[in-house]
Amino acid sequence: MKEIFLSYLTYNLAIGIFLTLFHVIKEKGAIKPVNLVWLLLFPAVGLGKWIYQRTIKRQETPEFSERWYMWKYMVKVNWGYMGLIGIGPLILLMMMSFGLMIGDFMASVPGAVDDQQMLQIMEMGLILIMIMYVFVMVFVLIIPFLILIILPRSQYKSIEKAQLLEIRRAQIARQQSVAQPAKAVRKPIPLFPEIESFLTECETNFDAIDKQRRTKLEEVAQYIVRKHATGDAVNLTFICTHNSRRSQFGQVWAAVAAAKFGIRNIQTYSGGTEETAFNKRAVEACRRVGLKITGTVGTNPRYSIRFSDSAGALDCFSKTFDNPSNPQQGFASIMTCSDADENCPIVNGAEFRASLTYDDPKIADRTIEETAKYDERCKQIATEMLYLFSKV
Repeated sequence: MKEIFLSYLTYNLAIGIFLTLFHVIKEKGAIKPVNLVWLLLFPAVGLGKWIYQRTIKRQETPEFSERWYMWKYMVKVNWGYMGLIGIGPLILLMMMSFGLMIGDFMASVPGAVDDQQMLQIMEMGLILIMIMYVFVMVFVLIIPFLILIILPRSQYKSIEKAQLLEIRRAQIARQQSVAQPAKAVRKPIPLFPEIESFLTECETNFDAIDKQRRTKLEEVAQYIVRKHATGDAVNLTFICTHNSRRSQFGQVWAAVAAAKFGIRNIQTYSGGTEETAFNKRAVEACRRVGLKITGTVGTNPRYSIRFSDSAGALDCFSKTFDNPSNPQQGFASIMTCSDADENCPIVNGAEFRASLTYDDPKIADRTIEETAKYDERCKQIATEMLYLFSKV
């Protein structure tokens, strides 16, 4: 056990020196001494603390608490150590093979040992190998894996679950806080100048929306009017297959349009029949029109999207439409792709359903038309959401 502890300290020191040098160079020396100490002596924790503080320094809103970042990077850094000590069983197998080779050699030398002695040696060797193998698996692999990987992972997952539960409780509280019927309160929220300019341009395209499409948009507007007439909050969930492009556009632009026209008690969400990731091309299309976006990295990054200094950020990430962060009852399901529309004949908990399907900009991925196609779809959905809320 002492050897394992010393090997972990050596690994920590090596990683700590690397991270310290890397971040000193990256920050051009402008890094707090206490952060250097954390990075050098406790690199797993220090890396998480540094990334959290860097987010604050950039005047961005961290997605989670500092503890979440510390646990998250504990897992990331310690995977390297688990990989290094994971070669222990391989070394053991090599030793076993070497021992068997020696045994065969001794058996082939006449008079070296008799058959009975060779049998006893082989039996003792196998027993020792089994004991060593169990020791390696339990103490060298399983226990460090539980302490360095499983425990930190469960901690940051519990923080995420607690935050999602808090969001859901806040949503329920907002829905239950309406004491009496009231009409929608018209108090426009000032948007970022780039967004205002973009929406002004979108308004000039209302005439390009065909009659059948307008009818569908106006049906959703009437649903919102009916909900407001009874004093209820309005929850709109935009749904497509992967929740990566069109449904994300729908969630974002519906929230922006509601803010522009000053229509309160509107909450927008998105989901898919599968969980993938908010596609980076769609994220960049949103950035190009003036939305301020910060986010995490990973297979399913989480983005904070702002359109005004007077409104909270939208929390956007890929998820299934029945994810706990989405409303479970009394919401409108707005289908933004034909696949999801066909594969979800029933969306449990939805009290209203609308089919507003759009062509998938994915068809232009990795082509010269990629940027233009994503900008076109972004603008189309923004225009239609703007038209929809102009009818509320």
